[in-house]
Amino acid sequence: MPVDLDGPRLAPHSGRAARQLVVFLHGYGADGNDLIELGREWQDILPDAAFVAPHAPEPCAQAPVGRQWFGLTFRDPEERWRGVNAAGPSLDQFLDAEPVRER
Repeated sequence: MPVDLDGPRLAPHSGRAARQLVVFLHGYGADGNDLIELGREWQDILPDAAFVAPHAPEPCAQAPVGRQWFGLTFRDPEERWRGVNAAGPSLDQFLDAEPVRER
């Protein structure tokens, strides 16, 4: 079942309605706060873009202040595939809703 994702956002630098959406997805043990600064760096070249960096849905097992899209034990060669498929519905739900939010 999908879980609601959220994270830091930046509105378009132009002050107009968003014409593009840039979504940053962090890696294992990080969170959206680690990437949203990229949006600040890109605002001048994409002034009509909204930026968002959602936090992964789970606390990271190896980095207590970080997040994970799915667990990694490296004991099972199929765990990444299962993890991507488990995280997919939440990310799909987020990506479907975000453009509507930016209107």
